[in-house]
Amino acid sequence: MLRPRGQDERPSVTFFNKFARYFGMLMTLVYVALGLFMIFMDEEQYNLSMSDTARTIFGGVLILYGLIRFVRAYQINSKSRRDR
Repeated sequence: MLRPRGQDERPSVTFFNKFARYFGMLMTLVYVALGLFMIFMDEEQYNLSMSDTARTIFGGVLILYGLIRFVRAYQINSKSRRDR
């Protein structure tokens, strides 16, 4: 049966928690980089059949999503550091 955690009990930092933290930060960089790639890519080289406007909007959405993920990950990481 689960019992509530007391005031003096702190969650243990496991390998999975560290991995998830770094993986989340890595994915924010991947989304931002992919968004920048979509905006500035050479259309002739990659032969992507999207209009310039659609590529720019999609790239902007990827960048925005990456930034939102970064802010959320930063908030979670700073909260867990304060709890230690």
